[in-house]
Order: sequence, then C-alpha cells, then structure tokens
Amino acid sequence: MVLSRIGQLHEQNANVVIAQWLNDSGRHWTVSGDRTAVLVGSSRRPDIVIRQAGRMPVIVECEYGHPAVADARSRLGAQLVNAAQPFTEVIAAGIATVCQNDDEQTLRQRLDNNEAIFTIQLVSGKDPDNYSVWPKARPLTATPADLAAYCEYAQVPQSLIQEESDRIADLIRSAGGLLLERIRMTRQSDEILGELRALTGTGHKPDEQNPQKPCPTKCDHNEQAANTACAIWLIAIDLQNDLARYSSALRDYDLKAADGLKAAAPSRKLTAEALLEQWAAIAEVNYLPVIEIAIDSLKIAKIGEAISDVLESLNGLCAHLNNLHAKHIYNFAGELWQRLVSDRKGIAAFYTKPEIAELLATLAAARFNDRNRADIAALNLMDAACGTGTLVGAGERALRRQYAVKGGRDNAALHKNRMENHIYAMDVNGIAGTLTAKRLTDMNVEQDYTQSKIVVITDPAGSLTLLDPTKTGISRVLGYRNVTPTAGLSGEEGIIHVMLKGIDWVLMNPPYSRPGRGRKLTTTGLKEPRARAQKDAYRMSDVQAGLASDFGDLSNIRLKERGVFSHVLPLTAATSVSWRPWRAELEKDFQNIVVIANAATEELQSMSKDTGMSELLVVATKRGERPKKWLPAEILCVNLYAAPTTLAEGYALAQEIAAIPAGADQGLLTSGNYTRIQQSRAGFPWSAVGNSSGEISSVTTALLEGKAYDPLTLDTYALTVPMAKLGSIVSPGPTHHGIGYPKGSEVRGAFEWTPLQGSRVNPAQQAMWAADGETQTSIAAQPTHGGRVVDAGKAREMVGQRSRFHLNRNISWTSQALAVAYTPQLAHGGSAWNALQGGDAAANKAATLFLNSIFGCLVINAYAKSGQRGPRARLQIKTIPGLPCPAFNMDTPAAQAACAVADKHFAELIELELEPLAHCSRDANRHRIDNVVAEMLGLNPQDTGIQEMLDKYRALFAAEPNIKGRRRVALVDQ
Repeated sequence: MVLSRIGQLHEQNANVVIAQWLNDSGRHWTVSGDRTAVLVGSSRRPDIVIRQAGRMPVIVECEYGHPAVADARSRLGAQLVNAAQPFTEVIAAGIATVCQNDDEQTLRQRLDNNEAIFTIQLVSGKDPDNYSVWPKARPLTATPADLAAYCEYAQVPQSLIQEESDRIADLIRSAGGLLLERIRMTRQSDEILGELRALTGTGHKPDEQNPQKPCPTKCDHNEQAANTACAIWLIAIDLQNDLARYSSALRDYDLKAADGLKAAAPSRKLTAEALLEQWAAIAEVNYLPVIEIAIDSLKIAKIGEAISDVLESLNGLCAHLNNLHAKHIYNFAGELWQRLVSDRKGIAAFYTKPEIAELLATLAAARFNDRNRADIAALNLMDAACGTGTLVGAGERALRRQYAVKGGRDNAALHKNRMENHIYAMDVNGIAGTLTAKRLTDMNVEQDYTQSKIVVITDPAGSLTLLDPTKTGISRVLGYRNVTPTAGLSGEEGIIHVMLKGIDWVLMNPPYSRPGRGRKLTTTGLKEPRARAQKDAYRMSDVQAGLASDFGDLSNIRLKERGVFSHVLPLTAATSVSWRPWRAELEKDFQNIVVIANAATEELQSMSKDTGMSELLVVATKRGERPKKWLPAEILCVNLYAAPTTLAEGYALAQEIAAIPAGADQGLLTSGNYTRIQQSRAGFPWSAVGNSSGEISSVTTALLEGKAYDPLTLDTYALTVPMAKLGSIVSPGPTHHGIGYPKGSEVRGAFEWTPLQGSRVNPAQQAMWAADGETQTSIAAQPTHGGRVVDAGKAREMVGQRSRFHLNRNISWTSQALAVAYTPQLAHGGSAWNALQGGDAAANKAATLFLNSIFGCLVINAYAKSGQRGPRARLQIKTIPGLPCPAFNMDTPAAQAACAVADKHFAELIELELEPLAHCSRDANRHRIDNVVAEMLGLNPQDTGIQEMLDKYRALFAAEPNIKGRRRVALVDQ
C-alpha cells in the first residue's frame, strides 16, 4: 500500500492510533490497524479490523476529510481468515482534516477527550455491486465513543438476524408440535396440557360478560403452551451451555453443556432427567429468574424418553442461534415471544421494536452525561412493565457506553453489580420476567450473579401497587424459590424494595389497557393505590387514558430528583383531553421535555410490535424540587419522516436529537424536523407533535393563541374574535349508548334505529347516527336513521336533547366532507355524530362555518390526532367542550360582526357541494367558506396576501401524512 504523507500523521499511523484506542475502550475485542494477510484470497489491508470471540468481525475504513465509502464498498462480500461469514456491512469513517497536523500523542489525546473528529457512513450489501449507504444525505458527525458504538452494531447484521428469527420461530413451532404429539400419546395428556397452559399463561381467559364466548383469536392454546415451553427450554439450554463454558462458580458443580450430557448418556440422547439435574446445579448459584420456570415446565412435561427428540431438536437450534453471534445485543427471546404467542393483545404482551428501544434508551441515557463513572455504575434503572426485556436491555447497553466514556473498563464486573443491585424489572407475567432475565444475562455470561431484582408481581394491581407512596415491598420475586413475601421495610430474603424517590431512570412501554363499555379495567385492585397517589398530589391518572397514565404517576413517585422519565405512549397522549391531567403533571414536575412522534407513512407509525397504533416517545428530567403549581412549560416536539430501521439508526437519531441546541425553536434533522412550543396553559395539547412540517406547527400554535401566522411573509395577524372553547358556545349531547342501538344489534338506550334509506314513511324521531362520505357532502345534511321507542322514559329524556348542529366525532379526512353538519329539523345525535346543544343560534352558525373551514381543520387536527393508523381524527366526548373555537357568543362588536357575516352567508354556504376535507386545496366551494370565515375573524379575503396565506394553510394541511391517507401523496390538484 502506497501512503502519502499529509502534515505529521500518515493515515496508516492514524489508523493504528485509532485501533489502539478502540482496544483500550473497555470492550472485550481485539483491534488491529493496517495489517496484511487478514482477508481470504487478498493481500489488501483493511484499515481497522475488530475481532471478538463469539461475535462477527468488523472492518472500519478511514480517510481524512470524508468517509471512505469506496474502500468500505470494496470489502463487501470479502471474508476474514478463519471467519465464518462474509462482510455485509462495513463502516466508512472520515477523520477530521484538523487531525492531519497532529502527531500520534495529540490524536490519542483527542480520542481520550471524546472529541467529535469523525464522520461516519454505514455501507451495506452482499457485494460491491449491490450496496447501499446510510445516511445518504450527509455523514453522521461522531465522537470516538460513537465510533465504538457503531462497531458494536456492526457485529450484529440486523437484516440477517431478523430473517433468522423467523426461521428459529418456525423451528420452535416444529419442536412444539412434536412435544404436543408426544404428550397427547400419554394417558395424562389433559392433565399435563392443563398444567402447561396454567404455567405458561397461555390458557383462554373467558369473557366476563359471556363465559361461553369462544377465544377471539381462534388459537390452539395447547399449541401455544407447547411452543412456549419449548422456547423456555431453548433459552435454559442456551444458558446452561454458556455457563458450562464461562461460569467459575459452576465449575465446582461439574456443570456440563448439553452436548456433554448427550455424550455421557448410555442412550446417547439428551434426557429430561439429565437436564433437570444440571438446571438444579445452576439454581444453586442462582440464575433462578431464567431457570425457575424452565425447571417447573420440564417437570410437568417429563414424559420419559419420548421427550428426548424434542430436547435434541432444541439443542441443535441453540447451536444455530449461537452461530449468529448476536445474543449480547439482540433480544432473541423477545423476537421469539412476539412470533409464537398469537394472543398477545389479550395479555398486553406487545413489545418495543429493538431500533425504537435503542433510540429511546440512548436519548434518555444522554441525560447522565454529567455523572462520573461511579455514579453511572450505581444508577438505578426501572422498567415496571418489562415484557421481554428489550427496553431494559437497551438501557443497560446505553449505560455501558456512558461508563466506557468515563473511563470504565471492566464491563463484566459492572454487569454483575448492576444485575444484583441496580436493575429493577417487573411484570405480571412470569414468562416475561424469565425472558427479561435471559436478555440481561446474555449481555455478560463471564461473571455469575447470585441475586436479582427481576420481579413477577402477584398483587391484583400489578406493578401499580407502587402507586402507593408508602409501599416499597414487592410481592413475589423470581429466583427466591416461590417465596411469597409480604410488603415491608426489612431485608428478609424474597423482599425487593423500590424506595420512594429511589430510582434514577424509568424506561418503560406501559400497557395501554383502557376500560370497555362497562368502564372496568382489566387490572383490578387499583382503587386504593390510585387514591393514595392522588392524596399525595400525584394526578396523572385518568381512567379514559388507561393504565399508561397510571404508570406515569408510578414513575413520578419513584424517581429521584434529576431522575429521567422515558416512556413509549399512544399518540393520543399528546392531544387527547383524557390525557390532559397527565400532560399537566408532567409539565409541572419535569423539565427538558422531548416528545418524538412519527409523521411518516402508516407502516412506520407504530413504535411497538403489532399494536396497530400511532405512538410517541417521551423523555423528561425530574425537577430538583417539586413545584406546588404548574409552571409555563417548554416542549421540544420531534417529528420523524422515517422511523429508524436498525439499532445503529436508532442510536444515530438519538445522538442527533440530543444535540439540538437549547435555544433552537425550529430545525431539520436527517430524517425529520423539530419544533419547540411554549405551553401557556397546563396540559394544553402538544399541537406540534406528529406534524411533518415545522411550518404547520407554527401556523397551528399561532391559531390556538388567537393569531393568524403567515409562513410566507412571517407576518402575524391578531384575530378580532379571541379564541375560547367550543364548550363556551354549546355543550355536547348524550352519547349513542343512551340514544339507542341499530336494528339487529345489542339492545340498549331509548330507541332502535333503522336506516331511512328506502323508508316509505318518515318516522317522527330521526337521528344523525352514521357518517356517510358519499351522501353527506353539504353542511345541510339530512338525518340518516329513524327511531322506534324501546324505553319510553329514556326516550322522553333524549327528545329534549335534540339539536340541528352535529359534530363529527370520527372524521375520515380522505372520504368525509363535514366536521359539523346542520340538519333542517331537530335530530338526535348518534354513534358518529354528537348533537351540539344550547347556545345562541347566530353563534352556532358561526362556529359551524369555522369548524368546516381550513381554520377549523387545523384546530381539529391539533386536538384529535388519532392513536390508530389511517387518516382519521378521533374526538372523545370529553374533548368536545375544550375544542378551541372563536368566542362568537361574546358581547363585543367584533363577535357580533362575525355572527352577522356568518348569518348573511349561512343559507348559501350550507348548500354547497363539498369534497372530502383532505381535498381542501382544490375545492373551490371550500375556499368560499374559508373566505367567509377569514372575514368573520377580521382578515380581508380580498387581499392577495391573505389569499396566498390561506392557500399555504390548505397546502400544508393536505400534505400532512395523517391527512393524506394511504396513497401517501398530498391530495392537491388531483
């Protein structure tokens, strides 16, 4: 290799210095720089090569000034000597030109100081002719610590692992099928399968209202139990094999790997008896969080030699899993669980995508940058709904990186200390706790741990028992031989204490369970701890927001001052009125609040596996002293155009968000934008969350404050009628539960409703029951259903609550044209429409035009972003009174003038044929409504500048991903 000298330091010498720094960074890898004879069939020298036992090798190619993409590309498909697989990902690094004049000592000093002297791009593909580069637009700015993190990720080729996870799950199903076949051949099959279902939590849970109702998932619970048992045995065999190789404590017990047991057996088969003996030895050291359920389930299914074929299959699968060299970083247990259990919704067993976990954990951990090494090692991390451990594993990995940056080098000892003393992981599901324990154990098997704080909660309230600030004891702990301790402050075995203000970091994806029609939560026992929390002024909880809001209070109660809050939540947490107490309390007790949502296409909106929901991430730091009242809050809203798809992308995005300057109000990211909003009222919706454009965030925020902001001229106009709440003009009518039911469905309420279409006689009682995008195309809309009285008493009450004004509670932007409909006659509301009652007729007309204009569309979108995928805005009944609307009922000249303008044009405008709201840019009739509403608000629609501003409003609104729908193109001029 011919080297050119620039300044004092050759690239070759720089590579050697960087390689040495990586060697000294506290990892268990061996790094070399510019060595020959390392590639099969080639004399070319990679710049930096990283090797580590049991993990994929890594190549880093470096150049001064820019990432060495061409060199990195040339390594794709190449293979290291003695390596098992060719390279499918290579790191291209650029070294800052300022380093060209360094000597080796100065460069090393820069590395030790963690200066951002690198730019990074990741080059992926099967060969040099089939490759991709990420990020495409511009390289990532990186510190040496970042470079080390990208090297760790490169040890795990994620695309290959995701493919293999599917294959492993299929093989588990095959083993489960074999197990089920063997069990069914025994006389005790029903008893064995019943015990397995109970132990694995896979039995069908009858519907409380209809116990005879069949399983809604139509799954075979015996099959699920067998599959789950096989998955548990797989991870137990895998743990046994690792400990046989690495555990110093278990050498005294003559622990053998599964292959060794097989070779020593007279039958040359792996038997249940031999495994149980080995697992009992493991339990003597501890590791019980992983091994306990494996022992219990294998004892249940110990059906003689017939089970040996199943165990042999699992042992072979274990070897295949280890050949992927990824257990230390990738949550195979979680991947298996989410593939094997078909009824995860019923047991709230969704889990966070690994790349999202990496984003949230890395961003939250950045808040500990100012802590020293000893403090980082002693940080208490809690996940009170740990599931399979994806989040808590990502959190531990992030803390390791922080520890290394501070000079920490002994990761194995760090992990032992943290496993035994500083990781609090809780779940109501024993299998979930087991998988979390395995996830954490896989991160370091070189050192034994003898205890843990991984907990299965048996209290009826689950982890939410800790809503009671006076309670610290946890009811049952995995790994304490089925001891069920009582709560208390003593240190007896089996008691784990989560002290008040004792946690430094909460990292969680809480369950989103909400009450059904009967308003009963699936989790019981909440009344007392929730009341005790409220007594101490912790008031995030709202029954309509669901359990996730309760977990907000739990985190707040347990966090220390300066502790870090990081949750995955439904998108409705940002805007819904039921989440207002949660937002208000977060704004009061926390600062430096960052909210991340996905403004991209529907496939990328969910942060969790298979929830079918749009979600967001929240990170905040607890204030040093709890304020007595709400303080004006600042929220940084980050909206992603594309969610990360790999662990490295999640890490990179977190670093970019953490680097946003404190004073920056707006800006662009590599794959998104950010807007900083100022909260003027407690719990006011975070209107900028989920927007793909920073401009629409500014327009909406100004509108909610009673101003029209022009993003073209940057001018702001005060509206002549100030913004108030719709509830100050009208009040919402009854819900459809009291009004009645459609013919043929469950009987309830006052009326039975039948569609009017085709009816020969118009019934006296009519309702705006259903939303129909094809027929309801003008504001003057006809009722859709006629009613027959089924409860005379309730019917008299409902008749008094009819109205002519009806609000669309579930707007489909792409197919429906109306936010508010006006019926010529009094009509009932319904399941789709809510009757707006009372108020002055003139103010009602003005509000109707406003909410059907582009101004109203922007307001509704800010308050009703749907938690479900698709182009809908969902308005809860509780949201309706708080929906912003100009105070048209005020006794002021401006409000009276606005009502006069509305009354003058109302009869004409309500008859106009309108296109769906998402087509607002091209709909000339909608423009006529917009112009009238602009005049009502003191803007001159004849002014060219105002017209251009309205055109911009419509274009921004129509271009939003949650507006334009599944076609993913703005519905403008189409």
